[in-house]
Amino acid sequence: MIPVILITGFLGSGKTTLLNHLLRDPGMADSAVIINEFGDVAIDHLLVESAIENTVVLQSGCICCTVRGDLVDTLDDLCTKVARGELPAFSRIAIETTGLADPAALVRAFLTERTLATRFALRAVVATVDAVNGAGQLDAFAEARHQAALADILVLTKSDLAAPAAVTDLTHRLQSINPGAALVPVVQGAIAPDDLFARVPGTPSRTSGDVLAWLNSDAFTTEESKARSAHDDGIRAFAVTLDRPVTREALRGWLRSVLSLRGADLLRMKGIVALRGEAAPMVVHAVQAVLHPPVQLSAWPSDDHTTRIVFITRNVEAEALRNSLEVLASRPAA
Repeated sequence: MIPVILITGFLGSGKTTLLNHLLRDPGMADSAVIINEFGDVAIDHLLVESAIENTVVLQSGCICCTVRGDLVDTLDDLCTKVARGELPAFSRIAIETTGLADPAALVRAFLTERTLATRFALRAVVATVDAVNGAGQLDAFAEARHQAALADILVLTKSDLAAPAAVTDLTHRLQSINPGAALVPVVQGAIAPDDLFARVPGTPSRTSGDVLAWLNSDAFTTEESKARSAHDDGIRAFAVTLDRPVTREALRGWLRSVLSLRGADLLRMKGIVALRGEAAPMVVHAVQAVLHPPVQLSAWPSDDHTTRIVFITRNVEAEALRNSLEVLASRPAA
């Protein structure tokens, strides 16, 4: 499975500057970068080593290609060229979205499109936010709010050009929208790829992965966060805990109900769930109505065996989800 990084950000937020810096770094030598148009990242001065049909290999070794219609076709074309020996092999992919894109659509594609789901693993969503104009963009555009809510890493750009008070206010607002995301101030896009990509723990597997770092439940309050702006679409971030285990059947039914009834407003959900009669917990992860395959760990990651689920929602009350979990725990085994 090849790890994939989605790089998103609103128009003018510094996404192009970040990509230009990453493309120059030798640490990207074994990476493929899929971008919308070569001109957007100004690769002309990056010393192109070779060019093959919508694809270029930079002197650093990084592969760049443009989106040819469908993303599935683009990725398939890229892998085919590697298999033929026309391009060097790559160990990860970074995909730049357009400034007006809601990354949820691409997240869903990597989970539900069979061609993608069997070959690629979505590692992280990186969103650039402009410290000068970011507050206004969050106010005016739902896409900007969703980019911030779905991000694993928030890259705060142009903080050297903004007033310190504005940077502080924007930082607090982003932390209110998405308390679990790593927030990284960057000037002129200057950050090494390994430093950027290493800031998000991988999604846990049965026997590996830092589950507690991935969940980061300590960053969420058990009370609903108060939005810093009236324009945040009712976006709320909170954690729900449960001190009683649940049956597998009840958990399956609860996930199915929540995702079918409120999936469009469930921007992000991550959790570790205690199972009745079983020694190890289940890890659950969803983006809107799409559920990642649940994974049962081989053991609890700590002495705390409490069910903890963190949510970023739109107009979904914490109390409603908490009550539904309480009902879930009270159900007898089938």
